[in-house]
Amino acid sequence: MQTIITILTVLSMYTTSIQNVNSEYFYNADIENGIVTNLYVYQQGDNGLAPKAMNHYEYDEQGRLTEKVVSRWDIWTKEYQPAYRLQMIYVNDGYELAYSTWNTKEKTWNLSSEKTIYQFEDGQLLSTNSLQRNNQGEYQSVEHTIIMNPYEDQLLAGK
Repeated sequence: MQTIITILTVLSMYTTSIQNVNSEYFYNADIENGIVTNLYVYQQGDNGLAPKAMNHYEYDEQGRLTEKVVSRWDIWTKEYQPAYRLQMIYVNDGYELAYSTWNTKEKTWNLSSEKTIYQFEDGQLLSTNSLQRNNQGEYQSVEHTIIMNPYEDQLLAGK
């Protein structure tokens, strides 16, 4: 069973987060046709709720998450400013998750500084290879892990 993040997973995370009544954070979402496109995070303060962050989600035609962009609220400009993004690229035996930051000076995304490659192997095995970009701009492996999942049929995320 391949574990991926789908439209239903993001919607489930949203509905779970809004049910936590003891949190100082509150959430609201733009939901279009049952799909969470934006998730807004507010923080309880002395003067009420204040904007904190916004997550923007993109999906492919199969309903799999392909991009999450996190923006933080700027109290001076009163706008959300991009902070970082996670991009997911799917292949037959797994997916790659890449992390990049926003370059405020150039108003563009920096090259991905790190990524993790997830590969499903032999049924219940998942291997992860974490890579970081070195000073020469090349990725080098910093950690490799193999995870065995004896409970694969009980995962919430689907194929």
